[in-house]
Amino acid sequence: MTAIAGLLALAVLELDAVLVAQTLASRPLVVGILLGALQGRALAGAMFGAVFELLGLCDLPVGGRLPWSAPVAAGTATVLAVGGTSFPLCFAGGVAAGALHSRAEAFERKRRSASGDALAERAAAGGRALGLALGASVIAHAAMTFALAGSVAVLTAFLDRRCWMDAPELLRAGAALAASSAPWIGLSGVAVWGLRRA
Repeated sequence: MTAIAGLLALAVLELDAVLVAQTLASRPLVVGILLGALQGRALAGAMFGAVFELLGLCDLPVGGRLPWSAPVAAGTATVLAVGGTSFPLCFAGGVAAGALHSRAEAFERKRRSASGDALAERAAAGGRALGLALGASVIAHAAMTFALAGSVAVLTAFLDRRCWMDAPELLRAGAALAASSAPWIGLSGVAVWGLRRA
């Protein structure tokens, strides 16, 4: 499976997070394992899925709050790992994609809410107009996810191949430390969250 196919699968799986079904297929662990298995790197996918699951577990989209997108982070990091990108940059690329996706989604939500009156008129008119409008919205969201994750993946892979080995040792060591510490940071966040609930 190519990186493009992996990114398409990510775009479809991410729809489950807010627009379609909400069956938990968009959880970072599921996204990581599925993308990793489809691309022949199930262990890498499971690892990034678990890391981003822990980091995003206590940061839920409740009400109007829109946190960073851990599923997009896990999927982008997995696609990068399958392509041979170094581990610290896979993690950094995943974090960047997840953070950028939430900003793009917030913009998209404002655009959709502004068109609410038009959708209400289509619903009142009946026929296929409402279904077509909703289908276009789902396709636009998936296209946004694909384009954003793909752009981050291309840029991250380019940096890895062109300048990562020439970067200062302090920067490379710091990135490696941050990536390898992420599971423990996520686990401590879950523990603190659990203690607050107790």
